[in-house]
Amino acid sequence: MTLSRAELRSWLKLVRGVVGLLDALDRRLRIEAGISHDDYLILSRLHREPHRTLRMSDLAREIGHSPSRLSHAVSRLEAEGWVERSRGGRDRRVVEARLTIEGVARVGEASTAHFDQIKELVFGTLGAERARETADALDQIRRAAGG
Repeated sequence: MTLSRAELRSWLKLVRGVVGLLDALDRRLRIEAGISHDDYLILSRLHREPHRTLRMSDLAREIGHSPSRLSHAVSRLEAEGWVERSRGGRDRRVVEARLTIEGVARVGEASTAHFDQIKELVFGTLGAERARETADALDQIRRAAGG
């Protein structure tokens, strides 16, 4: 099975668009907050938890990292003092990641610039309705891919 010229063009535009957006977000976060987009995803996901704590396996699945990749990233974040790892309460085999007070501050510092750039690049470019439609389409693709 092959792709038509139009399908190939659409596919390449989709890939370049997603990669370009992620690169732009990463660049700005590194300049303005001193963290990568991947690190921001980890910190912000922990920040949304009531106790700012999540099992490492759940965190890896939710942000789309392999357990090994997440472990390396959390090691970097621990070295910065933004995340702590600990054994789970009842099940000592479970490892949890918890956002520290310093990590909460880092997320807060990074979020304003990050959200401003998302508003500009996504909603400012597409408008609210097209952004919603695009998000819905990408979510369909993610589900079809088993993600």
